[in-house]
Amino acid sequence: MQVVSELVEIKNNGQPTTEYIEKELTKLNINPLRWAVVFVSDKILKVSVANFKE
Repeated sequence: MQVVSELVEIKNNGQPTTEYIEKELTKLNINPLRWAVVFVSDKILKVSVANFKE
């Protein structure tokens, strides 16, 4: 298993919570070791993710 850094986009729901972001990452089949929001617009959030890959 290795850790891969990725930049993903998810829909901005207006008031994103930790639970919302982690749920959206799970929908993208991402098992995050860590994540951080790095960009915010009215429509999207860009999230930097350290993802476990097999």
